[in-house]
Amino acid sequence: MKSNSKKIMVIILGVLLFLVGCGGSGDKRYQGQVLNFEQELTKATQQADKIGEQFIVIVDDFKNEKVSKEAAAERLKNLKKDMSRITDKMYATKVDDTLPSDIKEKLNDIKDRTAYAYFQKAKVAGHLATYLESKDQQELRFIDRNFKNFKEEMEPIKKGLKEVKQAVGIK
Repeated sequence: MKSNSKKIMVIILGVLLFLVGCGGSGDKRYQGQVLNFEQELTKATQQADKIGEQFIVIVDDFKNEKVSKEAAAERLKNLKKDMSRITDKMYATKVDDTLPSDIKEKLNDIKDRTAYAYFQKAKVAGHLATYLESKDQQELRFIDRNFKNFKEEMEPIKKGLKEVKQAVGIK
């Protein structure tokens, strides 16, 4: 009788270990989904960063009198539109429905925060264009606030993505 109890316990333990092992393979599937999400969002942020670099080029061109105030303001407005289109892409980044709810929630928060951060950066171009046109000092305060908002969002985004990756077994 005791021998049968031991055999049953060994079988149950084996089944439990098998089930735990299956959970690990699910993590690999989740790893791919998380990495795909990260890759898509990274691609959009890289596009946005390239546009952001153009802000500096335009300001330098204006300072060096390579472009008129009007031309610089127009280019900045166009960059704001381009950046806004990219933030729309960020908001549209897909989070796989088959992910566990806590991971989905975290990834949705990350994409929303990323899009919001880059929207703040887009607003900088708009305020800079308005400043060039009007010389209103308040626009400089808006620029400063929008840059601070951008920077404040980036740290929690990085931390959140790191936590999600660790949760699915990515180091």
